[in-house]
Amino acid sequence: MKKKPIRHRKSNASKKAGLPPGSITYIGKERSEAAILEMISYNPQELSKVKYDTCAELHKYMQPNSVNWINVDGIHNYQLINEFHDIFKLDNLLLEDVSNTNQRPKVEEYENYLFLSLKMLRYDEVEKTIDSEQISLVLSKDYVISFQEKTGDVFGHIRERIEAPKGQIRSKKNDYLFYSLIDSIVDNYFIAIENIGNDLEDLEDEIFNDPSQKSLQKIHAYKNVLLVLRRSIYPLRESVNKLLRDNDKFISPRNIKYFNDVHDHTIQIIDILESYRDVVSGLKDSYLSSLSLKMNQVMQVLTIMATIFIPLTFIAGIYGMNFETIPELKWEYGYYYFWAISIAIGIGLLFYFKKKKWL
Repeated sequence: MKKKPIRHRKSNASKKAGLPPGSITYIGKERSEAAILEMISYNPQELSKVKYDTCAELHKYMQPNSVNWINVDGIHNYQLINEFHDIFKLDNLLLEDVSNTNQRPKVEEYENYLFLSLKMLRYDEVEKTIDSEQISLVLSKDYVISFQEKTGDVFGHIRERIEAPKGQIRSKKNDYLFYSLIDSIVDNYFIAIENIGNDLEDLEDEIFNDPSQKSLQKIHAYKNVLLVLRRSIYPLRESVNKLLRDNDKFISPRNIKYFNDVHDHTIQIIDILESYRDVVSGLKDSYLSSLSLKMNQVMQVLTIMATIFIPLTFIAGIYGMNFETIPELKWEYGYYYFWAISIAIGIGLLFYFKKKKWL
């Protein structure tokens, strides 16, 4: 079997070494696409959706009596991220976490805003891998900011609901939009886990019917996928729980029930995740058992064949000796007698093995 080349993972985390706290340095995959800065402002009567080149221009056109959703695609543009410190007065430590895509999901409360980082996950059904993207959300009384690594997200249905003039979201405030973004990401976890569950069922059938080395590789791949999910979801449960405990300043009491629902979903996902981890562990045991059974079946066939040929080899060995006084050597039909006895012994042993259900 051809061995896969060893790949050395590149890490740019060393960029932060020696820098003072709050230094905004992008930590993540190298990207060259242009960053996109967009703001959706809405209230029950009005809706506007505009892209801007700078934070200063965007800040100028913020609507005071509307929900202002500012979305940033491209946190690799550190100059744009720095503008949020200058224009929106976001803390440098917060923006440092925004720029670090390896950041563990967490929630932090500042004087004028609330910060939450979490992972947006997509499951690749072809490659059997998880694509993880960091999403950072900032909730203020005046706006909601979402920082993304790249263009493309799971917020399409939220944008559609905002565009509907009579939708519930149009009559709600910033905290409800903040909840909606979190809920959309968490709901997407269910889609990923459901697809993983379907693939695990297919893998279970494959292991039962025809286990192979490729089956073992799939087991290890799913183990890594579940590990990524676990690292993303467990801290999120703690973060949402903290939001429920410390919520008076930025989250309306009327909307607490929605965050409770998100917390329940994270617990449900964790329960499913733990059951899938047990399934993967069981699949490895099933693979080894199936492989052992397959080997036993092969050994059984070889043993039966050897058992049949042992007496035949014994007879052939006796009459293959170079003694002149072996009486049967002079028989006229001795050769035919040998074959008749050999065939009778072979058929008799086959019937015996069939009776014992060894075949």
